[in-house]
Amino acid sequence: MTAVADAVARRPRLIVTDLDGTFLGSDHRVSGMNLDAARRASALGIPFVVATGRPVRWLDVLDDLAGAHPEVIVSNGAAVFDLAARSIVQSFPLDAAVARAVTADLRDAIPGISFGFETPEGFGCEPDCPTRQRGEPGVVLGAVPELLDRLGPVIKVLGFHSGLDSDALCDRAARVVADRLTLTFAMVSSSYGMLELTAPGVSKASTLARLCAALGVAASDVVAFGDMPNDLAMLTWAGRGFVVANGHPSLLSAGFPVVPGNDADGVGRTVLDLLG
Repeated sequence: MTAVADAVARRPRLIVTDLDGTFLGSDHRVSGMNLDAARRASALGIPFVVATGRPVRWLDVLDDLAGAHPEVIVSNGAAVFDLAARSIVQSFPLDAAVARAVTADLRDAIPGISFGFETPEGFGCEPDCPTRQRGEPGVVLGAVPELLDRLGPVIKVLGFHSGLDSDALCDRAARVVADRLTLTFAMVSSSYGMLELTAPGVSKASTLARLCAALGVAASDVVAFGDMPNDLAMLTWAGRGFVVANGHPSLLSAGFPVVPGNDADGVGRTVLDLLG
């Protein structure tokens, strides 16, 4: 029996999946098979949970995802959004003083880095950030001290660099950040690198654990899907973690069963096999 076949032998009590590069295709849409899988899980009373690095303002893709659990883990676990109520129900802000210190230290260590800051429902960044978010409606532009004063509680810090990819950027940042914040990344295919920082101990895994505790679901009964380093803690925490074939090399070599890629409906196919 293959690793994947062995892993799908037991029906889960909760299914959780990353979005981009995992559940969504390259067209950033939910395929018919993946939608069918979510609906099948819902019909069986099995929560189908989304855990994404996306902020709340980028969740329109879920509007047609019938069968999804109403609570979505967003911003790498830094907040929980209720799809039905259209509101944040939980958030885990960073300490503003720590954010100031860490961003200052990163700027000293990595010349050319620039920063953005997510709040539960908004975003602000430095004017020279390469991110496409800079031009979105309602985005606040300013220097780091001004942004931290104006934006209110920050749940995620983003670091951008036009001359380093995400792998290299995070490698250089790791020693600087240490255990002051949780460092990870997801984006690897852009013209700039991006790192992501949340409060200490805050990840998709930590927030998923809280959700599962509230639902009375043990980690051993959870099946998780992901593709990037920001999914690693979640895949490790879950009883059964699967990596899609297009995943980051660090996950593909981590010993998780590998399923077909996001454009081959790997999540949907595996979920339907799991559910029988």
